[in-house]
Amino acid sequence: MEVKTDLRDPTYIFKELYSQLRLSSVGIPSEQMKMVFVRLLDLGSEHLEKLLAFLFLKIEENEENEAVFCWLIGVLEDLVKSELPSMIPSVMIDLQHALWPWLSNPSYKVKEAMAKLILVLGKDGHLCTDSAIVLIRFLIDECVEPLDDSISDEMEVNDESMKLKKLCLEILTDCVHNPCMAKLMWPMLLEYIAPDQYASISLILGFVLYLAEKLQHEEDDALDISYSECVLGTIIMPMGNKRTPTPQFLLLQLMVLSYSKVSREIRRSALRILSILHHKINVQLGKRWVFKIQILLNYLEGDGTGCCQKFWEEKILLLLDYTFQCITKEKWIFHFLEDIVGQLRLGQGSPNEKSFLYQSWGIAQKSVNYKSSEDHLWTCLESINCKEKEECEGFAHGVGIWASGHLQEALANLERMRMLIKKLHYGKMLYYLEVPTCKELTWLLLHSYQKVLLLVPKEQLLPIVETKIVEKIVNCFKTSCPDVEIRREFIQSLLMAGEIMAQGKRFFSKTHLRRVAMNQLLQILAVESKEDPNTSFCSDIMTALSYLGELYPPLNEEEIDLIISCCLKCVFSPPLTNDSLKEISPLRTPMKSLNQKKIEALDNVIMTILESQPTPEITFRIFKHLSTWLGSEKAMLRMGAMRLSQLLFSFYYTSEEVRILPSLGFLAGTLVPRCFDQLLPIRKWASNTITSVLQGNQNNILSGFSESEDYTLKTDDQETEASSLVPIDIAKLIFNHLPLRELLPFLYTTFDKIVDKVTCPQSIMFVLRMVVEFNGARVKDEIPGLLAILVEMLHSLKDEVVRRELTAIIQQLTKLAPKTVVPCLLKNPLPYDEDIRELWRLLGNDACLAALVLPVLLHCNTSQKKETKLRLKSQDPIPPFPKETQALWEVTAAIEFKETLEGLEDKLFTTYFLSLPHLSRVLASESKVQSPSELTSYSSMEAGFKNFLELQGFHSAVVEMENTQVWKFLQNAQFVHIGVIHLCRSLVQFPEILNHNVLHSLLPFLKSVEHEYRMVCTALFSELLGCQEMGELEKNSMNVALKLEIERTKDINPIIGFLAVRALGNALVGLPKEAPRRKKIIFKVLTDALCETCDPKVIEETLIVLGKFIPFLKTLKRYTVLQLVLQIRALLLDEITTIRLAAVTLYGHLLSFVHKKPVFVDQVEKSLGSLLILLKDNDPRVVKSSRIVLRDCSSFLRSEPLREFLENLQPEGEINFPQFYGKVYNLLMEEYSENEDETLMSKAASAAEIRCFMEQQDMKICPSGNPKEFLYL
Repeated sequence: MEVKTDLRDPTYIFKELYSQLRLSSVGIPSEQMKMVFVRLLDLGSEHLEKLLAFLFLKIEENEENEAVFCWLIGVLEDLVKSELPSMIPSVMIDLQHALWPWLSNPSYKVKEAMAKLILVLGKDGHLCTDSAIVLIRFLIDECVEPLDDSISDEMEVNDESMKLKKLCLEILTDCVHNPCMAKLMWPMLLEYIAPDQYASISLILGFVLYLAEKLQHEEDDALDISYSECVLGTIIMPMGNKRTPTPQFLLLQLMVLSYSKVSREIRRSALRILSILHHKINVQLGKRWVFKIQILLNYLEGDGTGCCQKFWEEKILLLLDYTFQCITKEKWIFHFLEDIVGQLRLGQGSPNEKSFLYQSWGIAQKSVNYKSSEDHLWTCLESINCKEKEECEGFAHGVGIWASGHLQEALANLERMRMLIKKLHYGKMLYYLEVPTCKELTWLLLHSYQKVLLLVPKEQLLPIVETKIVEKIVNCFKTSCPDVEIRREFIQSLLMAGEIMAQGKRFFSKTHLRRVAMNQLLQILAVESKEDPNTSFCSDIMTALSYLGELYPPLNEEEIDLIISCCLKCVFSPPLTNDSLKEISPLRTPMKSLNQKKIEALDNVIMTILESQPTPEITFRIFKHLSTWLGSEKAMLRMGAMRLSQLLFSFYYTSEEVRILPSLGFLAGTLVPRCFDQLLPIRKWASNTITSVLQGNQNNILSGFSESEDYTLKTDDQETEASSLVPIDIAKLIFNHLPLRELLPFLYTTFDKIVDKVTCPQSIMFVLRMVVEFNGARVKDEIPGLLAILVEMLHSLKDEVVRRELTAIIQQLTKLAPKTVVPCLLKNPLPYDEDIRELWRLLGNDACLAALVLPVLLHCNTSQKKETKLRLKSQDPIPPFPKETQALWEVTAAIEFKETLEGLEDKLFTTYFLSLPHLSRVLASESKVQSPSELTSYSSMEAGFKNFLELQGFHSAVVEMENTQVWKFLQNAQFVHIGVIHLCRSLVQFPEILNHNVLHSLLPFLKSVEHEYRMVCTALFSELLGCQEMGELEKNSMNVALKLEIERTKDINPIIGFLAVRALGNALVGLPKEAPRRKKIIFKVLTDALCETCDPKVIEETLIVLGKFIPFLKTLKRYTVLQLVLQIRALLLDEITTIRLAAVTLYGHLLSFVHKKPVFVDQVEKSLGSLLILLKDNDPRVVKSSRIVLRDCSSFLRSEPLREFLENLQPEGEINFPQFYGKVYNLLMEEYSENEDETLMSKAASAAEIRCFMEQQDMKICPSGNPKEFLYL
């Protein structure tokens, strides 16, 4: 190919040659490339600079064409390889400068071409000048740059990246090992020991260590570091803008690498570099400092198994602390602080590395006397990631280290943190800070206080720990959110502070602050007790409480109660989800199943409180809380409570001033049930403890418990053998040492602590019985309280043996003081159930006890009746089923011998009779469901009264009462009076029962305000007044009864009025002489009753009784007769047959007192219609009486024809009623037509009444022919 050239300007030749190439993105043909390249080399020997200028111009033009761009770089590479004479150093420097802009091209092929070019430059020795720094940086950057994960799937690109990295590494290695380039590489490689290069720090450290080891054997200044050469000439290196690290920064980075969790090789390299550069870092770091590094390097030898991470970290921190001790220039350390803060602002590094930075910050703060900048604190808070616990731990540890040197300054910065947290808590905006959340900062602050308490000497903390630390911790927790982590940090903080104060025996001047802290701990304890015991901090809380309680002034009683109760709940009320508490057999569960750490912490709390106040009152208060758990059904809880109780009493009895414990009854009552526990260790320990407590010494306490005891169940014989004290011994011990005033508390507590599943109630009851028996008459004053306890036990315990022991105790007390026992039993607040009834029956079965009990019960009933009499003017209802009466029924039903009742018969019957009103209320309402106690009370009453009659020999009365169904009537309030009547008829044949005393006792109740009492007594005396024999035997009583019965006729209760009226009629039989003497009064009363009452039964009975008393009357006042006639006229046509019959009969009796005066004649004529109508009544008795009365009335009629007509009326025989009524009607109408006088109204009334009746009966009516007939009607 011919090429025309112009040697004066080779640029045209370059262009022509370049134009002959077939340029494309695919590539350039190899034949053309070789031909053009040979020609360019020929021209380049003479025109090298112009050729380079042309090539760089074409590179710039083809920047986007990767293939051409790489070819052009390859041309430059070949030019360098050709070693042309014109390739002088200045030209090579210009060549390197021209390459700078293209080093940032992102193409891997371009970078590869550049790397090859740099390789050729290095081999030919052209990289020894400062202009090569940029090219070297390019190689380093490509070596340390991590692979991009986002393109990891593109295998081809990834392969290119790996290939490029490998190529650059080979080139860089050659450069490092090139002796000519050592000084050029040395200070520059130090720049890459920085946080952003930690990913490939192993490579950098390897190069740095190689150079340092190589240069340290050369000139003295070979390792010097220049800090000013950042700019070369006037040309700013685009990739040479890194700053050479200062000694402080270099120390910091190498320390971070030595501390961090990296390979041992990296740690070793970092430490060796520090050892070599110690004088370059600071001239004050001498051989001793290097020796300490050598010791650290020795730890890294071998496999490193003997050096754990925590140990290594401590060693590095100690080395850093020693470094600052060696360096006396505080300004140098201050610059070190600035580098730490600067690196924290970058936010780079792993949590482990940042943790070291925070601790280094604390060490540096400790080593300088400069006042800490507030910006440093905010920088630390902004950079920290609180989700990484390692970072938080590092920050807190750094604060603690700082406080160990400058306590006040560190606490002031922590107070700044607290104020910041307070602002965050109340929602204030912090526009200038980006800090963690309020919760995270609170946790960090509390943890920092812990490190302060841990690292600062105790003698420095004691004067300020209360005001500067405890108070701040409490206030911080107040404003925090209820988070688990914060709670636990708060616990640990108070635990450490309390321990320091307790060791220094400090006086807690702010008692309110201690109270607040303890309340917060107790609240947390209540929450933590529900957590898993393996992760909860309950033991730490209790330990903290013990430390706070150990301080002066001592805790008050309220605080002690609160602390002990909360701690016990925590220990003995574990969460339900805790599998360790799910016992297969509670008797075989060892005490170790409780969290031993909790038990020890609780023991520490108790001992701390008792040590500060070793008084019997405090001892008792603590034991009272423990007593709740001594009766638990869970064996492990009882065992834990026992162990704590043992320690409590043993510690108390070792104190200097031992006094008698208060409430010995409660103490003994709590321990006695444990003396009969199902577990052998508990029995032995409880026996020894109660002996020592009652005797007031510690001889037996310490020998009572051993955790090695067997937990297996024993037989009864083994149980007796194993127990330290038998029941009789315990009873004697209590009798000899327990004050009588403590007997009731002892019995009540013993009963309360009995648990059938874990104790032996039979033995306990035997102890109680023996105690009562030993005390004998001494317990008389305590009987009311004793009985209340015994009855409650009888009500709650169902074991037959136990119940027999209880009843034996009650019987024993009854023999001792029946007048005290019976009222106490009657006042028992428990329901009157089977237990109490059984007790009364037992008392009745014993003849001796029954003879003692009956008089007392009767006296109680008498008192109850007197109370009723006192309430006669009140409106209070009678209480249903008085216990006095029920007890009397039960005892009477159980009596077996007649002699027991001697002298009590009258009172028993009176009491029984007056209880009938209560019984009648059982079925007062049919809709009311009867309770079992009501039904049982009725059956007890029936059984008691039957037994009473049988013992008296009145069997026939019992039979008659059964036949007449007395009991059926008595249990119904509507028919109770009928039951009383039948009862009276059954008993009236036995005057021994219804004697003068009985009647005299019952008479006042005829005037009771309670209608039930009035009813039964009225019914009784009504029936007795009809008995002639009773009237003769009890004449005075019957006279009084008659007088009261007269008053009862006006009773508002119609049944009582009915019975009273009947009583007046019966009095003519029982009092045949006395009753007629009161005939006028009785007749007047009966007349008034007839006029006032509306009750049919009372009306009927009044008519009958009036008929009985009329024969005894000689005269009647006109007004009385007229009043009766008017009332009877109204009753002649009543719907009730018996009333019509009684009215007709009484009407006939009254005719003998009626004179033939016009007023009476007029009334007879007006009654004529009703009497005539009664002739057709359905009842033959009414018809017969009506015929007789009509014949008697005929003599009073003014009409002669009518009088003659009615006189012929026969008492018997048939009547043609249509004709009969028609005849009477016509006769009446004829009288109207003949005589129109004043009798018109009476005749008209009778005629109209007859006509209406005939029309109702469909009888034919014949008109009278009188034109004024209908006018008259």
